[in-house]
Amino acid sequence: MAGPLVRNRPPPLLPFLVLAVAASTAMAAAPSSPPPLKVVASPARVILGRDSAVSLQVRVPSGTGPVRAAASSGRFTQERLDEGSVRVFRWTPPSVRHPLMAVFVFWVETNEGPPEATVFRLPLLGHTTLDVATAPGASVEVWLGEARFGPVQANARGKARVPLEVPPGINAARVLATRGSLRTDAATPLDVPRTSPRVAVFSPSPLPSKGGWLLVAGDVPLDVERVKPSVDGATLGDGTGRELARFRVVPKPEATTVTARVRGEGAEEARTQATVLQDSSPRPPVPPAEEDSRASWRPALHLLLGGTFARGENSGPSGAMGASVTTPWWEGRLAAELELGLRGASFRGPVGTLGEVRSQLLAVPVLASVRAELFDAAAFTLHIRAGGGVAPFRHHLRSDFQAEVKESKLSGMAFMAIQGAYRFGRWSALGEVRGAWAPARTPLVDAQLGGVATLLGMRFEP
Repeated sequence: MAGPLVRNRPPPLLPFLVLAVAASTAMAAAPSSPPPLKVVASPARVILGRDSAVSLQVRVPSGTGPVRAAASSGRFTQERLDEGSVRVFRWTPPSVRHPLMAVFVFWVETNEGPPEATVFRLPLLGHTTLDVATAPGASVEVWLGEARFGPVQANARGKARVPLEVPPGINAARVLATRGSLRTDAATPLDVPRTSPRVAVFSPSPLPSKGGWLLVAGDVPLDVERVKPSVDGATLGDGTGRELARFRVVPKPEATTVTARVRGEGAEEARTQATVLQDSSPRPPVPPAEEDSRASWRPALHLLLGGTFARGENSGPSGAMGASVTTPWWEGRLAAELELGLRGASFRGPVGTLGEVRSQLLAVPVLASVRAELFDAAAFTLHIRAGGGVAPFRHHLRSDFQAEVKESKLSGMAFMAIQGAYRFGRWSALGEVRGAWAPARTPLVDAQLGGVATLLGMRFEP
């Protein structure tokens, strides 16, 4: 018995067309994340000590607003550029010679949500010469990763000097020496400090009272759980991101500035500061100039100990303790200082056949000075200091052939110094070389309280 005839028919197309149109419409309506900013460095290969200026070209989509920039080291001529499809930032590398990675953040601030930011890393190569001891006349090659330097022929004493351009992250070199059928292959360590630079910025700046973002980037992608920011003047939210860590920050109601310090295991400290943009709600009647003063003037205390070297018997111990305040002038590179010092010198020796004479000189200089920052390379800064003041001193003379004599007098003192500082948190280790002029003359003594002093100490910024 034959059954009913069934014909195969194509599936209805209308439901599929409706779904396809809906999917394409949804994809067109969904907001797409903006592409990262494209950054090109010129020169692309930067050698410290040779390349004194770098051009960083940032290509942006049309209609993009102001682009801001920040770096882990060195200085920008301008940190904000407003117009153009290509924004060209001029950057000066730090005044160091050891290789390190420069970390840059370029971002466009937005009204809502975190800013559109791009991290760019630029290796800074250090130039050095490696001294190699090998067989006389040997041909010497040095390998740093995939880069080869040489060959250089050793002299008759088996000495070869190979110029190197060392990239960051390389702490050992492979040395190949060949003479005839003899061949040696050895590794030698390089005296290169280990650095892990970071950069931290607030966005937007100034920070609105409703809050903003703290952005942190490093020489490698970050594990946000290991990033340890501490913030003064604001509350800090949890971090997100990997290539660029983002933290939500909300200023406290009474805060006029917000400061962030980012520390990490084996990483250099990064520090940033932003003023708080106050809303139009009523506030206590505080003059704006007074607010700016508190926000920009930063006090510090310092202690220095060492010795002064001068001609004759004028050498002796010296030290100083003082206070300083960093001013808002010249981008915060100038500081005014007041210092109370201590300077001693002594002489003991025979005077013909009369006997022995013992002379002691003690001065307490009171000096006012100005400190100017010459450059800032990551945690290291170099300053020049100059100042002067009064130096009251006391002379004590004893001998075997006359009565004891004590005399006091007031002298003047002027000095100039070069001071290096290495920051770790609120403390800085100091090293200073100082040249001073301070004659000390009485009817019984003609001495020089100045000279060349070498001093070590600490600075604390509350």
